[in-house]
Amino acid sequence: MKNQPFIGPLAGLMLGILFAESLPLSDIANGAKLLIFVFFVIFLTFFRLKRYDFFWISMVFFVCGWMFTSNFNSYEPIPSQKLGKDSNLKLKIEEIYRPSAKFRKYKARILQIDSLRANNYILLYWRKENQELYPNDEIQIQAEILPTQKPLNPHQFDYSKWLRRQKIHYTIFSDTVYEKIKSGNSIAFKTSVYKRETHRKLIENGYTKSSADLIGAMLLGDRTEMDPETEDNYRKTGVVHILSISGLHVMMVYSIFMILLYPLVYLKNGKLIRILLSLALIWSFVVFVGFQPPVLRSAVMISVYYITVSFRRKPNIYHTLAVSAFILLWINPNFLFDVGFQLSFAAVFFIVYLHPIYQKLFKPKSKLSKNIIAFIGTSVSAQLGTMPFTVLYFNQTSGLFLAGNVVMIIASYFMMAGGMLALIFLELNWNFEWWFSLFNRIIEACNSYIRWLSSFDSLVFENISFNPLESILILWLLILIGIIWKKPSFRNVLAAFILIVCFQIQQMNQQEKFNHKKEMIVFHQTRNSVIGFRNGQQLDVYLMDISDSVNLEKYLIKPYAIKEKIKKYRIRDLEEIQNLTYFKSENSIFFEGKHLAWLSENQEEIQIAANYLLVQHNSEINKEFIHPKTQIIVDGSNYPNHLSDLEIPVWNTREKGSLIIPITPDSPKAGLLAYNLKAIFPNFLSD
Repeated sequence: MKNQPFIGPLAGLMLGILFAESLPLSDIANGAKLLIFVFFVIFLTFFRLKRYDFFWISMVFFVCGWMFTSNFNSYEPIPSQKLGKDSNLKLKIEEIYRPSAKFRKYKARILQIDSLRANNYILLYWRKENQELYPNDEIQIQAEILPTQKPLNPHQFDYSKWLRRQKIHYTIFSDTVYEKIKSGNSIAFKTSVYKRETHRKLIENGYTKSSADLIGAMLLGDRTEMDPETEDNYRKTGVVHILSISGLHVMMVYSIFMILLYPLVYLKNGKLIRILLSLALIWSFVVFVGFQPPVLRSAVMISVYYITVSFRRKPNIYHTLAVSAFILLWINPNFLFDVGFQLSFAAVFFIVYLHPIYQKLFKPKSKLSKNIIAFIGTSVSAQLGTMPFTVLYFNQTSGLFLAGNVVMIIASYFMMAGGMLALIFLELNWNFEWWFSLFNRIIEACNSYIRWLSSFDSLVFENISFNPLESILILWLLILIGIIWKKPSFRNVLAAFILIVCFQIQQMNQQEKFNHKKEMIVFHQTRNSVIGFRNGQQLDVYLMDISDSVNLEKYLIKPYAIKEKIKKYRIRDLEEIQNLTYFKSENSIFFEGKHLAWLSENQEEIQIAANYLLVQHNSEINKEFIHPKTQIIVDGSNYPNHLSDLEIPVWNTREKGSLIIPITPDSPKAGLLAYNLKAIFPNFLSD
């Protein structure tokens, strides 16, 4: 550990952050925190068993990470009497988020609620017809403060958890009535205004929207206007990193600065001055793009590396990585859960870690061959290292990454240089028609290539999923492969074999569980009713409004099917009659001993003895006609407070989320139950 002194502190810090995620320390324990910290510092100082130095250093930083993260994420809740009702609010805009179809989205800080001072972060949904806002703008509005909405359907992206890691715990939907109290005057305000104005001017001066979007994404750190289809094509081909400012872009910018400042090497201490000026410009670039984690990581790594070189110390990339991660996590411990942070460090680590394997496997003699092998090895290593994360978070990986990177990394140099020239020409007000045409054609050629490449669907591995344990097993296996290559031994090979067996057992166990899983699900969907019937690897989904099936399939049904390893799903109309492994009439279904019925508007009152009764379209019910053991369900097709005054328990999907009804193996057969209930309620179950 002498060459990697930050490994112990970093391991302890990361473990403390993870521990704080599940068991945060309360504010009441501030005194205890200090005592624990002092105890460990004293213990480390006076306990001199060198054999256990790594352990004790890690433990000290574990406690530090636990305390720091708990304190970093602590907040003072807004009084409950101020929630859910109109209040006069004074807000200060902090950050700009990617907009939705109808709203711009901002991270804002509440300064005042009526006459009450406050200091809470909220997510502001701002109508697009309103004036655009920028960081440090202050506004006065009247709106309701709502807690952030937790996911209401299984395997849905937990947006509330993502917001919580941005220290946001509340949501506000704006109206068109507002008052702008103060315009911002900070660096963040000026850079945000510059980015928006630059995007607009680029289009006005003859650049296509695609060209303006790429300049904004690659040089300005602004992807808010990026076309979703273009972004999806880049993701499919494994080169989405081209569209977002990352370590690659920072290195390109740094290399350009080093080239431009090359004449300084002829001065006394010119090499050092050149490096320091380039680093200063890089950090100016970091400030300009808003301290985005991948940019921050790359800037820290470049700074640590070149400062080490300047002091004539031998650089160590693993040490540089550890220092970079350590610094970033002390700036914001929630970076550990940021997907970009994980992908960035994984890519760099495995590029360096697996590089010796390619050097030993291939020993080309010519410089061109060496560069080709190095490029291919870098691409493969980065893809392998990030694959467990892309599958875990995005349920896909791409076999097109090599073909994509070969063209796009080379093209990105021209895109970056061309983008810089475009910005310079824009500032100098130089209009060259030939340049507009040339740059637009380059961008269109790149996008066309990516569109063509993404059309090879067989090489885009979608709809696959890993759980966190499986991702960790694959990462450990990749690390073991490097260890075996450097130092082959029976013990290491056995460890790799055990990891493979554990992964296979985990996969088989999951598959076996899902193969025998049966359940009914009443999903939550606004202004619609969605009912799913899952029988092993088969899923039937019934929709009240079938016209909304495209969006529902993308955001609700498909995530559930992928995570639950559903091989086949069908989308049907709720009025459709079926007699498959279950029996379904127009308004009722029987599945393995469970009876679910639904009431739509204007339906006549009837005697109901179903296990579950779904109320639709604000239908009124008479509890005298409902069996005492029947579970009432109110889904998203109703008003939010419909049947809230009913004296019997009601499952409201807006509040409690989707209702999952497990089917146990010992339930009576659906066919027999259907026959009996049809005899009792012939009108209700008539076909």
